Amino acid sequence: MKLKILLADDEINILKNLQAVVPWEELGVEVAGLAKNGQIALELAREHRPHLVLCDIRMPVMDGIEFLGALREFDAEAEVIMMTGYQDFSYVRSVIRYEVRDYVLKPIDYEELTRTIHRLAEGIRERSAEQQTIQQEWKQVFRLAYEKVLYDLLMDVGGGRPSRF
Repeated sequence: MKLKILLADDEINILKNLQAVVPWEELGVEVAGLAKNGQIALELAREHRPHLVLCDIRMPVMDGIEFLGALREFDAEAEVIMMTGYQDFSYVRSVIRYEVRDYVLKPIDYEELTRTIHRLAEGIRERSAEQQTIQQEWKQVFRLAYEKVLYDLLMDVGGGRPSRF
């Protein structure tokens, strides 16, 4: 299952490095969009519904925290990794309520980031496989119930009604 990721950072060099350095194909992840601020990221998230979001906290127009709050209004499932160049715990505290999966400090350790993305991608794939299994089981239950109702109706044709003959 190929996953989609949205990259959001106001520093163009970081966006370029993320595209070039992280082995997206090897991870089974496609970069669905690049955003230089939270407003663009929000538009792209609505359009592409990414499985993963890698987002800077401090950006112009709409920062990462505002973006995350708006994202959670329509997508509670996307896994989010926040990035920042600031080691201020208040940032971490402010994004915890939005169920951020990880927090990356700049300068970015790309090997560590790749491992984090790999771990999150595997978790998404596992949950997706579990959901598909559950859906298949429910389809089978409904099919069996439908067949049972039809069987009961067929076996009860004319049952309880007086015969005219």
